[in-house]
Amino acid sequence: MVAPESRRPVLLFDVFKTLFVFDGDHVDDETFVFLADWLRYRGVALEPEHLAARFAALTQVQLAEAGGDSPDVDVIAVWDALLAEQDATAARRAVLTPELALTYRQITTREIALWPGTRAMLDACQGDFRLAIASNTQRAYTEAELRMLGIWDDFEIVRFSSDVRACKPDPKLFRAALDALDCTPEEVIYVGDNPYDDVLGADALGIPTILLDRGTQAPSGVELPTPLATVADGDPAAVARIARRHFGLERC
Repeated sequence: MVAPESRRPVLLFDVFKTLFVFDGDHVDDETFVFLADWLRYRGVALEPEHLAARFAALTQVQLAEAGGDSPDVDVIAVWDALLAEQDATAARRAVLTPELALTYRQITTREIALWPGTRAMLDACQGDFRLAIASNTQRAYTEAELRMLGIWDDFEIVRFSSDVRACKPDPKLFRAALDALDCTPEEVIYVGDNPYDDVLGADALGIPTILLDRGTQAPSGVELPTPLATVADGDPAAVARIARRHFGLERC
């Protein structure tokens, strides 16, 4: 039987190497040459070297302000502060900043696609579970990417590290997702590929995990908790099957 809507358990997903194939963050000097030209066409004149230096400096300011062992920034706030230094008005920044962030993401990304089997995995989970995301990434980038790849509407809530200025394994991101879902750790399984960020981070709040074995390595010398299950590629229904068994759900 299917659990009542209000009390269905939650499958909380990571994104990169869990739902997506991703090869990005390829930043070099040409990145800021392109961005400086992009801005010049829009009336903001900055030399590439100055643009790169201020982006790095403002990023470091935000990381310091976030604090903690695994801080994150909101790149929208970084780019907005940079454009404010150039006397761009708030109205102008509201237009430029999101597009500038997406342009930066596009030109530093070589590949982005659904991981093979993602669509089938999510389809297998529909009905019995509420689906949600808690992932280390920027909302400015990955909300658009989830929409572009056609799976945004699969998820009830989405929380990113940029929302809370903290990255996994810091439990702050997991806690924000639980709060948004109005549920307890006992009602959730976290699904991810990273033994350190995902398994260790979720375990700090008592959330069991399903580890997708995608070759992600943990730092050496770290004692890691054992996931509920480890799943190899090639069986997209495995996550749903393991979760139903864990929560005592049976199809009828």
